[in-house]
Amino acid sequence: MVLRLEIFFLLRACRVLIEEYGRHITRIAVSLFEAIAQTLNLELSSHQKSDYLLESTGLIRVYRYPPSDKTAGEALGMEVHTDSSVISILKEDETGGLEIMKDEEWFRVKPVADTLIVNLGDMMQAISDNEYKSVEHRVKKKDMTTKRHSVCYFVFPQRDCVIKSSNYKPFTYSEFEAQVQADVQSLGTKIGLLRFTPESPLFL
Repeated sequence: MVLRLEIFFLLRACRVLIEEYGRHITRIAVSLFEAIAQTLNLELSSHQKSDYLLESTGLIRVYRYPPSDKTAGEALGMEVHTDSSVISILKEDETGGLEIMKDEEWFRVKPVADTLIVNLGDMMQAISDNEYKSVEHRVKKKDMTTKRHSVCYFVFPQRDCVIKSSNYKPFTYSEFEAQVQADVQSLGTKIGLLRFTPESPLFL
């Protein structure tokens, strides 16, 4: 009974901490989005801003990469991908492992204490009319003997908000999400925004 109470209070404290973190990280995401919109001269109403960056759909994920067996040959990581979000804000520990693609080369992101890493996702690429690119990235943990933790906050548009761009067919985030899921199930990989270019066959 005592152990159950300890677990209960531990989980409740963790929930309070995550909720507080979520409030602060959401404020950062909103400030970043407004700065980017201003840089791009996007004349967005308050309603449009909230549609493009819906705070209530913000999602926090905690990732844990355990130590790997040396006989496995390679430490656990994450395959190459882009985020479907508007903005992703990552906090990783000192173990590191995040790598980003730039000019056809992989660059390892060096962990810096008390620093957040901001990735722009597929939705920001579409919203910005390709002025900004969705960051292609992966995780390759070199040290097999250590574990790695990271916390990432993803924020998305309103599901029924229509994303309009001269480079893509108009689509809603729900249509984009459904297409990604269909591609992963049928092809084993995410196609993403390429599905929504004018030259691409009709999605789904």
